[in-house]
Amino acid sequence: MTSSSLARGIRIAPLLLATMGTAASVAGCTAEARTATQIEAIAQGSPLLAQVAQQIALPAKTWTASGTHTAKGYTTKAAKTVNVEGMKADCVNINLNKKLSADFRSDVFGPGMKGFFYKCQKVRPGTNQYWFTISSADRTQIDRLCDPTTRYPIVQDGQHDTYWIDEPFTCDTRVGSS
Repeated sequence: MTSSSLARGIRIAPLLLATMGTAASVAGCTAEARTATQIEAIAQGSPLLAQVAQQIALPAKTWTASGTHTAKGYTTKAAKTVNVEGMKADCVNINLNKKLSADFRSDVFGPGMKGFFYKCQKVRPGTNQYWFTISSADRTQIDRLCDPTTRYPIVQDGQHDTYWIDEPFTCDTRVGSS
């Protein structure tokens, strides 16, 4: 959500993305053996979801985690001065447009993580909270995402001219692939 790959991520109208998020939770986030069949059924019924899944190379079987996390935005890489405007703009953008990242934080996890961020709010001065659902065909990536000791290097977001430090992700739900 705060990496430059996310800043380059796909932006879709809120109604369409909300539909996709609901379908994705049905299609790609179950631990049952019929996961691939569910994705095929959704894709047949929704050309939008089929196109999004194809464009982001969504695997038929995924490990998925959902929850919240916080991030802090700064004016420079030195992370001394909070970028109030950049943080506000990021929240407004997520709340209006949602964010879908085809390769979430590849600098930390390697390739293949698919991130969906659908809600943001300022929780204290200098800190935003984000609601997410993230999937990967690689269980170890989801394990690392949900590990509270995982550390994230600061990244620059050109869209909001902000340097972000992601804090640990709190995974409220985790669902495995069969």
